[in-house]
Amino acid sequence: MRVAVVGLGTAGATTACLLFDQGHDVTVVEQADDPRPVGAGIWLQGLGQQVLDRLDLLGPMREASRVVRRVRMEGRGGRRLVDIGYDARPASSPALGVHRGDLFGLLFGAVRERGIRLELGARVSAVEPRTGGIALTVDDPGGPDARDLGRFDLVIGADGSRSRVRAALGLATRDREYRYGALWAIVPDRHGLTGDTLFQRMDGTRRYLGVLPTGTDRASLFWSVRTADAAAVVAGGLDGWRSEARPLAGPYAPLVDEVTELLPASYRTVAVRSSYRVVGGGRSAGVLVGDAAHAMSPQLGAGTSLALADAWTLARAVERHDDLTTALQWYDDQRRAHVRWYRWWTRAMTPAFQGDLTALALPRDLLAPVVARTPGMPRLLVGTLTGDRRSLLRTWDLP
Repeated sequence: MRVAVVGLGTAGATTACLLFDQGHDVTVVEQADDPRPVGAGIWLQGLGQQVLDRLDLLGPMREASRVVRRVRMEGRGGRRLVDIGYDARPASSPALGVHRGDLFGLLFGAVRERGIRLELGARVSAVEPRTGGIALTVDDPGGPDARDLGRFDLVIGADGSRSRVRAALGLATRDREYRYGALWAIVPDRHGLTGDTLFQRMDGTRRYLGVLPTGTDRASLFWSVRTADAAAVVAGGLDGWRSEARPLAGPYAPLVDEVTELLPASYRTVAVRSSYRVVGGGRSAGVLVGDAAHAMSPQLGAGTSLALADAWTLARAVERHDDLTTALQWYDDQRRAHVRWYRWWTRAMTPAFQGDLTALALPRDLLAPVVARTPGMPRLLVGTLTGDRRSLLRTWDLP
């Protein structure tokens, strides 16, 4: 098939490599003319690591990352709410604290090594069914006119939570921005202060500080903030922010002093009625992967692993089924229950961790320690974190 992958993020680059390796004619379309990683550190779970392993990229990824074996959450005054290790579920792989630039570099390098065609500086302006396939039109960075990239049998929307491909296919049933986002920074952690633990301390539901080991000698800091207030907090200067953040930093206070710049991140919640749309009597189609299909708040740190699972499953679907409609139906069926589990938990958790319903903080702080000590719950929690649950009783495996 002629395949266009729109977006050079984790989902897009991985999907492009997998389909190219099957012999398809793949073009990657990326709106940035000089693609670079955007965002803070990544909490890469066991499921995502399995996909990188199948691309022979897990070894170099591990060498550039920090193993994260524990998750610790604290409430006001440092009261311990949750403290669990990945060893609560036998045979679970601990997470990796990954610098986004390292993951991007590995995947971008894999795309270039394969000689996959790249259209950089190409912002998609239209995705339209035409005779002979789906026509992809991009804004020409060299002039005012649009440019037709040709006809494709399969257009893959890997263009993130604000996906233009999703909008063109008309698949969304939910697409809105969360009221709360984060300010983040990556700082040096020369002495390994973060160890092997993801740390979060919350003060009510409006403020929390998160610290994630990132790469081999860095840490990512996350500060919860209303999206509408982020610019004002940044404009207020680092000294003002530090005075608020230090009381929540606990033993990680020295890292707060290392921050030289705060950058804003906003999040969306996206749901689709189907992850694909077939046109032309089944001869061509558009399909979504990653945040384009199921963006959610990063409470569970599952976004990157879910995107990698999408890429792997789509490639297996195309390999298994000669008929495009059958392949995409199989892909959609495979991903639906798995994604639904994470979407449900994320939507349930978000108001209690980032929101204006401050009354939720007290029951959260009272219930969390009880739940974490209930027999069987640490195993279920770790199973959810590692990325392979689809229900209370069932797991999901890469096909």
